[in-house]
Amino acid sequence: MENKQFSFPENFLWGGATAACQIEGAYDVDGRGLSTSDIHRYNSKLDRKKYRSKLVENEHTSATLAACVADQDGYYPKRYGNEFYYRYKEDIALMKEMGFNSFRFSISWPRIFPKGDETKPNEKGLEFYDKVIEEVVKAGMEPIVTMFHYDIPLHLLTEYGGFKNPKLIGFMTRYAKVLLDRYADKVKCWIPFNQTNLIQYCSFKSLGILRDKTDNLVEDQYQAIHNQFVINAEIKKYAKALNPEIKIGIMLADCTYYPNTCRPEDIVFTMRRIRRQYFYADVPLRGEYPGHMLRYFKENDIHVNITEEDRELLKNNTLDFLAFSYYYSRTLDSQNNTMDPRTISENPYLKGNAWGWTIDPLGMYNAISQYWDRYQKPIMIAENGFGYEDVFEDGTVHDDYRINYLKQHIQAVGEAIKDGVDVFAYLPWGPIDLVSSGTAEMSKRYGFVYVDLDDFGKGSGDRFKKDSFYWYQKVIATHGEGLCFDNPENPIMIAKEK
Repeated sequence: MENKQFSFPENFLWGGATAACQIEGAYDVDGRGLSTSDIHRYNSKLDRKKYRSKLVENEHTSATLAACVADQDGYYPKRYGNEFYYRYKEDIALMKEMGFNSFRFSISWPRIFPKGDETKPNEKGLEFYDKVIEEVVKAGMEPIVTMFHYDIPLHLLTEYGGFKNPKLIGFMTRYAKVLLDRYADKVKCWIPFNQTNLIQYCSFKSLGILRDKTDNLVEDQYQAIHNQFVINAEIKKYAKALNPEIKIGIMLADCTYYPNTCRPEDIVFTMRRIRRQYFYADVPLRGEYPGHMLRYFKENDIHVNITEEDRELLKNNTLDFLAFSYYYSRTLDSQNNTMDPRTISENPYLKGNAWGWTIDPLGMYNAISQYWDRYQKPIMIAENGFGYEDVFEDGTVHDDYRINYLKQHIQAVGEAIKDGVDVFAYLPWGPIDLVSSGTAEMSKRYGFVYVDLDDFGKGSGDRFKKDSFYWYQKVIATHGEGLCFDNPENPIMIAKEK
């Protein structure tokens, strides 16, 4: 009977998550500068199932970057998004109707500092976010703001070489201080960097590294990450002096791995791959570099400039919470995979969507549990969702597949809370359909609300509620009480101790 009566805490944050570069559009409005997201051209011939192991136009040289900026023929979906810049009131009203009490969104860096290295911000850009945040608060939601979500001002790549250059520590810290000064009274929860661990996938859009501007890509990637660690600590130091109630978090893309077999080699190899991913949270949450990474740097002749001042800053300014995105788990074979996170094996026990993303709610439960045991820090599920090519008919989308996916993953979150884990927020990805980060498709849909736009931006842009809209509305209204945690089909129950 206890399982039937379980409900999420009264103060639990239910909402959704988005990114400016995937929803806003208006890429050349009110002084906004170009960013790394604006040169992701749509490729209609992309092999969806193979894109995870490819670069997918995420990596550029100076020449390809310049060609994209000058291109008059290609379609660049992230320049247009789902028109949130013009329809934010409508979208926030829909979220309010669903019952959201929180909304994670990002601020576009080039909308505030068009080139990135200016000393004064673009007031027109700030005025837009004044209105957005005011609307979010008025709707009864807590704004959760990501400062940087894959949209580095292009000038910081061409002029400075991206985050590998320590000058970006000053540039982004200045940007962060502008945001904190302006919104400290309304925004208490901040994430400086989105999915900071995906450096092998997103060296361009996350670190701002051009392939022809590096002599040692791996070394430059880790130097860039170190500079981001320092920025995190600088932001935390400033925030706690400004307002002790402000919380600063680190965000990872979860890379839950399973060993392919019970061979000891597979077990140890999987442990090492997982530990390599934990590194990106170890430093911000524990305040120092783990020994295995220092060994890796030494044995591979990787030189990262870590000063004593940096060490003190990191030690004294650890972050407040761990946010992570979870979509699917991965499987590893020590004989066929390497330490490169892009190398994975197929799991024969799991089914996936058209993009090869497997459905594994037990992986969510496992990830939450492992993070909690390691860090004992509050946890936010910053993204979770199921991309699918929805069929729009009769003014709606009948998306039982999405409901089933989300139901099982919310059950996993609930089971972790019952274990005593401090999970304080669940923010599924893309509550209003948006442009895909990895493939720049509109047809890879996540939302509770259908947006009438295709992969080339054609359509009315009108919003339509899917079946999942009403389902999630009920979940929130009942604090998850109606999710039947004791149902035999609950995957957490199946794996429960007998």
